[in-house]
Amino acid sequence: MLITTLAEYHVAPGLLREWTLEGRPFDEAAGSAEGATPLSYNQEWHLKFLAKLAERGATIPMWMGFAFEIPGPLDVEVFRETLRVWVERHETLRSAFRAVGARTERFTVAPDRVSVNDAVLGGFAGSDGMSAWLQERIDDATGAFRWPSHVVETVERADSTTVIVALDHAHTDGLSVMTAVKEWQELYATVAAGRRIDHQHVGSYVDFSVAERAAADRIGADHPAVGAWERFIEAGGAKLLEFPLDLGVAEGELLPHTKLDTRLLDARAAEAVEAACHSVGGGFLAGLLAVFAVVAHEITGEPVYRTVMPLHTRSRSEWLHSMGWYIGIGPVEIETPTAHSFRDVVPLAHQSARTALRLSRVPIVRIAELLGIEEELERRMPEVFPFVSYTDTRVIPGAQRWPEWNARPVVRMKTRGNRVNTWVHRTHEGVWMTVRYPGTETADVGIAGYADHVRDVFRSVARTSDYVYGRPNTAGEAI
Repeated sequence: MLITTLAEYHVAPGLLREWTLEGRPFDEAAGSAEGATPLSYNQEWHLKFLAKLAERGATIPMWMGFAFEIPGPLDVEVFRETLRVWVERHETLRSAFRAVGARTERFTVAPDRVSVNDAVLGGFAGSDGMSAWLQERIDDATGAFRWPSHVVETVERADSTTVIVALDHAHTDGLSVMTAVKEWQELYATVAAGRRIDHQHVGSYVDFSVAERAAADRIGADHPAVGAWERFIEAGGAKLLEFPLDLGVAEGELLPHTKLDTRLLDARAAEAVEAACHSVGGGFLAGLLAVFAVVAHEITGEPVYRTVMPLHTRSRSEWLHSMGWYIGIGPVEIETPTAHSFRDVVPLAHQSARTALRLSRVPIVRIAELLGIEEELERRMPEVFPFVSYTDTRVIPGAQRWPEWNARPVVRMKTRGNRVNTWVHRTHEGVWMTVRYPGTETADVGIAGYADHVRDVFRSVARTSDYVYGRPNTAGEAI
């Protein structure tokens, strides 16, 4: 399981200490007219949504982070320096947001002005009370308009220390928090050994944001991505927002989200699925999309499967291990009327994924501006489009050691909505699917059945290299 909430991550009792950055340098930078830079499109969208909530007197914690353990007793000063050099390395962690008239600007603290404070919050003898306390502290410390909007908590014991790093979503995406686990382990060891820290090959999300804006400004209404999105949205219509099964949600109703985690495949079965995909010209991602297309077709009878897929925008090597929200979205459209089996759909899914990757390089906010649909998309926030996300964590540096480090990406789930979003993670152990959906009894039943259907199709492919439409699955025993 990869999508983990703080309540699901077991923290052994110990001494709780909170680590924050000194606020005065942020106050000074906020008061200076120098060095202001534009927000990324993702940050602008995120802050606009939070501002709309604030106008209604509402707040929703929207942070992401990661947790792991360090063996042995914590060296407090080494840890302090580790946090300082991590913030020095990643410019977005030294940046914050300020309102200037009707617009929002980003300002940045110079690397040599960063300093770290810590405060002992107390000892805990049990995990339950500590988890609730941590949740409250992190929610309060990670507001998007706080300076800074991230916090680190440590739980110290004689034989190990649990580290929890949490950041407002404006400064990170899922790949960033996954990559940061090994980075922190290495930084702590490097500082402890007194070796020099090298930041040379790590790029800045602030620089990326400036470049993204400049590139988007050159895009006009005649750009191919604009036409492609326009056709996709018109063809999908209201069905783009709908799940193929009843969720028991009234029109316009926003309900607290819940989630379902399902193990789809073990490692051996995942390799078998991938081999089946390669034999017809696709990869595992194409196979995943083909399974979703087949299941949707069997449920609805619709000849075309449409969804939206988040894809990373780290197009330069210096951004590969940089903290930031490097995500665009691309439209997925898979026609299935002439196909009769999984193997028929994989090449179509492969081509659609390639198209989605290309189109994701243009920010959807810029597309909306050019199509004149900003207000409609803003009205749907934060669930503009339901999506399917895929991450192969086997390529994440250090991921194979996560069990040793008790490492997990951690997300905040205090959200409300009426859409269904899906995350699929492939690990060294297999493939997991997490579905987040509005919590109703109807949805509980429907989502569970949907997850079972997806799993059965996958397992049929693992056993036989194919799955034929409409034929009852006879995969038999679990794979």
